[in-house]
Amino acid sequence: MNNPTLTPSIVYDDAPRGIAWLADVLGMRLASLYKAPDGKVAFAEMVWRTGVIFVSSRPPAENPWSRVGIASIALVAENAAAVKGHYKHAVAKRADIVRKVHVAHTPAFPAEGSTQFDLRDPEGNLWTIGTFQPKLE
Repeated sequence: MNNPTLTPSIVYDDAPRGIAWLADVLGMRLASLYKAPDGKVAFAEMVWRTGVIFVSSRPPAENPWSRVGIASIALVAENAAAVKGHYKHAVAKRADIVRKVHVAHTPAFPAEGSTQFDLRDPEGNLWTIGTFQPKLE
C-alpha cells in the first residue's frame, strides 16, 4: 500500500460534529482520535479510500492554527456509479448539496470529464466527490 504524501487538515469549531459528519455523510472511517486535556479533539485521522485527512478542534487565538479558514477538498471515487451512490446517500442524510451530480469538463479533464457533485459540511467547507484522478508522471 502506498502511504499518502500529501494530507489536508481541517480545523473545526466543533470537531466531534465535523468528524461525525465526515463519517455519516461522506463515509469516511475514523482511524485515530486523540483528545486534549480539555476534552477537545487535539488530532484525528479520517480515512477516505487510500487518503487521510487530519481533523482537529480550533485552538485558542494565540495558536497559528486558530486562523485556518474554510477549505475545499476533492475526493476521488472509484467510478461514476460510486459517485452517484455517494450522492444518493448525501441527499438521504440531508447534506447541503451545492451542485448536483453532473459531468464537469475543465482544462485538466476536457474530453472524459469528471462525474461529480459538491456539498458543504456544517462549518462551510466545500467537498467534491468525483471521478477525476490526478496522474503523477
